[in-house]
Amino acid sequence: MTPRVVVVGDVAVDVLVEPARQPVHGADVPARIRTVPGGAGANTAAWLAHLGADVTLVARVGADIAGREAERELTAAGVRPVFTVDPDAATATVVVLLGDDGERTMLSDRGAAARLRPADLPSLGGTRHLHVAGHVLLDPATRPAGLAALAAARAAGAGTSVAVAAAPAVGAELRQWVGGVDLLLCNADELRALSGSVEPSAAAVLDEVGALVVTAGPDGASWVTRAGTWHAPAPLVAVVDGTGAGDAFAAGLLVSRLAGADPVAALAAGCAAGAAAVTRVGARPVTPR
Repeated sequence: MTPRVVVVGDVAVDVLVEPARQPVHGADVPARIRTVPGGAGANTAAWLAHLGADVTLVARVGADIAGREAERELTAAGVRPVFTVDPDAATATVVVLLGDDGERTMLSDRGAAARLRPADLPSLGGTRHLHVAGHVLLDPATRPAGLAALAAARAAGAGTSVAVAAAPAVGAELRQWVGGVDLLLCNADELRALSGSVEPSAAAVLDEVGALVVTAGPDGASWVTRAGTWHAPAPLVAVVDGTGAGDAFAAGLLVSRLAGADPVAALAAGCAAGAAAVTRVGARPVTPR
């Protein structure tokens, strides 16, 4: 049986901008500009469905074309959308500036996503695992919904995970909101912001979560608990666009772990999904399930 996973997070439109040269303030710089589906929650849900999970996405979108198209695309990809349609705010939009090395700078307008409320959450009865995108907890406006989802999942006996996002916005206070989760996913910068340490085995957050999963791009990923550390390398690929790599990694890791894989195998599955994501433009799988 495929695992039933509920994801709580954003649905967005990503506007990808590839400047022909370094942007200069006040100048008109030629660029290649494309619009693709995005949002950390939606990306993770799409990858989960692509990898075989029975997945529901809980999100808030605008009463606009972008929101309706997102629901259509995600349904076609095998995701079950549970969307609250906001009559007063637009679907989230993220402008992604792509560098020559595949790194990106993001300018985000969360729009309707920033108005997610506990009342938007469905019943989590029968859910095997809940995954919460970090933006939901980092934003004070949506934090109550994220905390309510985590509490409901624990009450239902479901596993929980949180993917930290946006290192500049992360602080040590996030630890009080992720305390008790089974898996906390972050990269090295986010780990430093959370704990003041770049050494996962020394991170104080280990006292508050079941396991810490730390990604390191081309250097792979590590699974860390007080009992030990496990590591898996990343496949060597040419990076085209790093957008959504962490979302794909989370999906690969969760599907493998929920199928009974040990930490090393789960990490390897996450790294494989993340590598697949960076070899193309956009944050979603190449084809629907």
